[in-house]
Order: sequence, then C-alpha cells, then structure tokens
Amino acid sequence: MDTKKVTGKLSAIAISILLASCGGGGGYYDGNNSGSNNNGNNGGTVIAAVNITNITLYDVNNTVTTSITASGVTAKVKVTDKAGKGISGAIVTFSGSGVVFGTTNGAVLTNADGEASISVKPESLNTNGAYQISAIAEYNGTSATSQPHSFALQAANIVLVGMAAATTNLESGASTNITLKTQDTNTNVNQNNVTVNFNASCGTFEPATVVSSNQGDVTTSYKAIGADGKLCGDKQTITASGSNITSSTIEVNIAAADANSLVYTTPNAVNLGIKNSGSTASGQIEFTLYANGVAAANKDVNIELVRAPEDLSFILLGNRLIRTVKSDPNGKVVVTLYPGNKPGPVEIKATLASNNSISALSKNVSVSTGRVSQDALSLSTSKNSLQGDKDGDTATIRASMADRNGNPVPDGTTISFVSEGGSITPNCATVQGVCSVTLTTQNPRPVDNRVTVLAYVEGDKSYNDVDGDNIYTEGVDILTNNIGDFFRDDNEDNFYNANLGEYIYKRSAGKLACALSSIGQPNIANTCDNKLDAVLRKQMLFAFASDTPTLYGVSGVNQSMTAISNFTNFTFKVFGNTSQTVPMPSGTNVNVTAKDNSEFTPVAQLSDSKDANGAVTKIITVTGAEPYSNAQVKLNDSYYYAVINANGTGSVIIPVNSSGTPEVLYTNKTCEAEVITGSIDVPSIMSLFTPTTFKDNSQDVLYSVKMKGCTVSDDVKITITAPNKVTTRTITL
Repeated sequence: MDTKKVTGKLSAIAISILLASCGGGGGYYDGNNSGSNNNGNNGGTVIAAVNITNITLYDVNNTVTTSITASGVTAKVKVTDKAGKGISGAIVTFSGSGVVFGTTNGAVLTNADGEASISVKPESLNTNGAYQISAIAEYNGTSATSQPHSFALQAANIVLVGMAAATTNLESGASTNITLKTQDTNTNVNQNNVTVNFNASCGTFEPATVVSSNQGDVTTSYKAIGADGKLCGDKQTITASGSNITSSTIEVNIAAADANSLVYTTPNAVNLGIKNSGSTASGQIEFTLYANGVAAANKDVNIELVRAPEDLSFILLGNRLIRTVKSDPNGKVVVTLYPGNKPGPVEIKATLASNNSISALSKNVSVSTGRVSQDALSLSTSKNSLQGDKDGDTATIRASMADRNGNPVPDGTTISFVSEGGSITPNCATVQGVCSVTLTTQNPRPVDNRVTVLAYVEGDKSYNDVDGDNIYTEGVDILTNNIGDFFRDDNEDNFYNANLGEYIYKRSAGKLACALSSIGQPNIANTCDNKLDAVLRKQMLFAFASDTPTLYGVSGVNQSMTAISNFTNFTFKVFGNTSQTVPMPSGTNVNVTAKDNSEFTPVAQLSDSKDANGAVTKIITVTGAEPYSNAQVKLNDSYYYAVINANGTGSVIIPVNSSGTPEVLYTNKTCEAEVITGSIDVPSIMSLFTPTTFKDNSQDVLYSVKMKGCTVSDDVKITITAPNKVTTRTITL
C-alpha cells in the first residue's frame, strides 16, 4: 500500500492529534503530500516551527487592560504553525511574579483554534507596582516563548455613590430597599468585592453587611423595627460605611403606629407565618364601629384575645392583655397580630367600651407552620452548562421550601441570590412554597469558566424534637447540622478566602463548632450557636462554556503504521475550555462516523514446507489481504482459513497430498464506528465536581468509540456540534 497516499489524506489538525497521542514526532504536520518519511509519519512534511503571539490581558468586561485589580483578568495567547494556522493541543505555561494563575502549574491546553487562556489574580489585595508575565508554548518537543508582558497591580480608592431608598416615607414597621454603588475615586469605575456596613439609630438591615457585586451594586433592606422588636418612628438616619471609606447617609420618615380595630370587616382570611418565617413578621385584622349606620370615630374599643396559641401577642409585641383603642375618623380599629412559634387558630374580640353588649369576633384567622426548615430547602436548575461565548443564554433556578413538617412555607417567603458571574435575579417570593430566578450569561465572566451561585433565606436549623412539643428547646432538643456564618465559595475549596474577595454573610455571633463546609452548604467554622434561627443557604455550580471544544486524550489507536495492533475502540474527552474544568454547553451533540478507504486484492499460493522435524508439508500462503481478518481459501472442493496479520499476510497448513490452484474467497470489510459510552447530546445537568478534579473524574466529558471492520487508511471523524459552532476532527488509521 502507498503510505504517502494514505498519509496525504490527513488534515494538519488530525495528524497533530495522532502524533500527540502516540508521542511521535517533534513538529506539526502541514497536510502537504511532499517531503520524506520522518519518525513514522509516513510521508507527511513535519514543520518544526511553533509560534506564539504576545500576551493580551482582558478584564472582567472583556476589555484589553494593562492593570490587574482584585477582580482579576484573563491572559490570552495564540499558538500557530509557520503558515499561521492555530495548533490544537499545545501546552502553554504562564509564569510571573505578584500574581496567581487559574491552574496549579500555570499551564493550559490550546483549544481547536490554537488559543489558550488562563485567569490571573493578585497574590495580595495590598500589592501594587509594576510586574511582568510570560508564556511558553510546547508542542511535540518544539517550543516558543512570548515576549514578557508588563502590567501594573493597583489598589482601588473606594467611594460610595448614589445612595438612595426606594421610598423615604414608611409606615411603622414597614421596610424599604437601600441601594448604592462602590466606585474607584480616581477612575469612576464601579468596583466589586467591597464590604459595606449599614446602621441606623433605630431599625434593622437584612443584611447589615453587603459585599458589592454585579458592577459595584450594593442592596440591603431597611426595616423600621428595632433590634429589640419595637417599632421605629419619626425621622431616622441610615448610614453606609466601610473600611477606609467615607460614610454616606440618607433620611427616612416613619409614620406613627396605626390605631387597631370593631364590627369584623377584614375582607379575606388571614394566615400568618410563624415568627421569623421569612414572610411578614406581623399581620393585621380590622373591625369597624358604626353608630346608626354611620362610622363612629374616636370611640374607645376594648380588644381581647379569646383563642390563640400561647405565644401569640397583639397590638404590641408581647402583649396578651386586654387593650383599649380609639376608632379612627372612618370608624375603623386595626389590630396588629404578632405570631410566635406555635401554629393554631386565632379569635380576637372587639367590644365597645361604653356598651359591652356591642361586640364582634374575628373569623378565619390562623397561624401557620411556615418557617423554612434547613432540611426542606432545595435548589434545582433547568441546565448547568451555559453558552459562555454569548450574552443572554439562561438557566432557570427553582427554589423549593417547606417547614419541618413538610408543609409549604407561607406565600411571599423571600429567598435571595448572588452569583459569581453573569447576572441573576436578586430574589424571588414563594407561591405554594416555590419560586424561581434566572441566571443569564454576560459580563463578568469568571476566568475559570465556573460560576458559583449562592441562595439564602431566613429559617430554622434542623433538630431532633427530643421532648416532642413541636418547639425547639435549647439544651433539650438536638441540632442535627449546625450552621453559622457563610460565604460564596468562588474557588470551590470549602473555605472562605478573604484575599479572593469571596462574598461573605455574617450574622451569627456564635463561637461553637459547625458542620463541615461543603459546596452545597458553605459554612464558616466556629461561628455557630445553639439557637434555632439561622440564615439557611444552598449553593450550586454552573459552567460558562465555550462553543470551541478542547479535545483531550484521543487514545486506543496506534498511529505507527508498522505496529497496528487492533482497531476495536478508542476514547477521548471533550471540554468547554482550555483549562479542562467545564463540559461543553448543554445540548452540544458529539458523534463519530467512519469512512472505508481500503480495498484489498489478496492472492494465495500453494507451496511445500518442512515442519520442525524436517517432514515435508503443504502450506497455502495468502498475501495482500486486509490486516487482522480471516481469509477463506478454496482448493478444489476443500475450504481453508488463513489468519491474516498486521502486514496483510497469513498461512494455513493443509494435507501433504493436496494439489491444485488455491483461490481466495474474500470480501472487504466495511469500516464502522459508533459511540458506545458517553452522552451523544451533552445533558442539561452534569456533575461539575471541583476545578481540580473535574477533568479526571467527570464521566460527562468522556466518550468511548467502538470500531468494526476498520483497517489502515480508513477514517474515523469526530463531529462536535455546539449551539453556535461545528468542529470536526478526523483520525486516519
């Protein structure tokens, strides 16, 4: 067979993959059918030149930059051959001082276009000055070094801008959102990962400490209820401040507490969540006092509790005694109810103080069991590998919440979300215990292509109710999975890393040991207490994957044409980035096809031979047959089978008295290939593991291909159809 013709069919990229798999060669095959046979490459020209471009740095907005801040940058180069074509599968190693890289050894593989990229972040947020980084590309023993690239590490001078309240006039006990942005004073560029603290002379914040994200945004909720549970009033000053940051203030006006209620005129049933359930902390019912069919204003009405759980209070937090209130100009008396931790029906009686025969009872009022339980909070998503190359690809994240008895939490229970990359709906409120938010691809795009999403909500820790009273009793009942402060684990190491600017939520004042931190439930050690209430949290991982695949580990096919052992199967992996830390986008199709390029015209010859004892025997020798096949030979009326080796030859011993002309009865095999393991369509949900273990442990990127009837010169083509790009790789046997 003409090996030059066989080899000449290969594309440059196919030969580079084959050489990388078998370890042969020191250069790169250019696809020309000229030159001499070199290192078993069967007639193709081997190009020794490997070129690398200068390093370019891109910030989180994909803008070229020469400085690195706490948000980090992406360093990119391209590796090409002497013709300017991208080399796939080259190793590019980055190095430099003052920074850390996205892989442990600073090395990544080039993708199908010859591009390599890696994340670069400062070693310390306090470091500044000028530094350099460089890159070395290596491919089949040939290397190239980039020019050193100079950059500056800069610390930001932060200022708080645009502080505002959604509304500055509040009812007593009401809440409003406070927003602002964190900016660099010198450049007026919005800055992420800045910690901002909120306080007020009266009132509480949820949360009181916020780390800016999503282009410097800071949002908290101010509630006009003091830490002691009492309602705030009059004018209150809200202050935002941070370490070495000039504080900013706004004022809100809080109305006096409403008067409470008589004839029961509340239009709908009232179902209150238990204390701190994540829904409203109180509810109201209404009575109306009439005189001869006309609303009676400014009359004393006695309000008393007839039936209720033992920890419910009314009018004032903690009150269970009869209270006298006056009707308003419309004759109405509004009664505020404060639920405790026990569920049950509620009856409130309103009686005219001057005539106790005139009274009314409330109807359809109850306290539900609605506080979220730690074990009953879960997240799910429509997909977890998004198209990171474009803006606007989305995944729907569903939050499901129930109380410790399995009942849906009260409607309106709010859960918050923060994301390491892209944009995410900041919160959602439940209906029948469920609500959803949307994660969308856009800047910022984490340099490691992995996005951590954190969700959190007020709720109860899980516990064993030892005394069986349906109420947590500290020192009696046992917490089963204690939690304290938490963080968004951007680098997925189960530890909070302040130097990386990871989002942190601090509320617990505890110092007790906590359950171990995990990707699903991040936890900061030794911040726990023995209280029941906590901020519950769940965390998910997403991939912002590229449409350009990175292929790794094509194996099982020996590319040396002198030592082919079999063509039964091979394996390969397909990644969605050059660091091999994410799969391809969900919905990508991976498939293989085969092309039979071989034709054989075997011949058989009858000859004498001698065995080991010198005895004469007859032998049929077959040449020019398809390797690794069985050739059927007809001699007169007899049939014999010769086992054909890798060189297309084989023989069979026949009776010594045989004679005649042997004829090979032969039909060429047809080369077939199919994927036998691996997802032909990349699934919606995959196990992302952690960046350091994904490429070795994830079965979602591994494919096994079975071949049948294939031999030298046949082609097997891998086709990867991503949502916005089709990439092919052909292996010629």
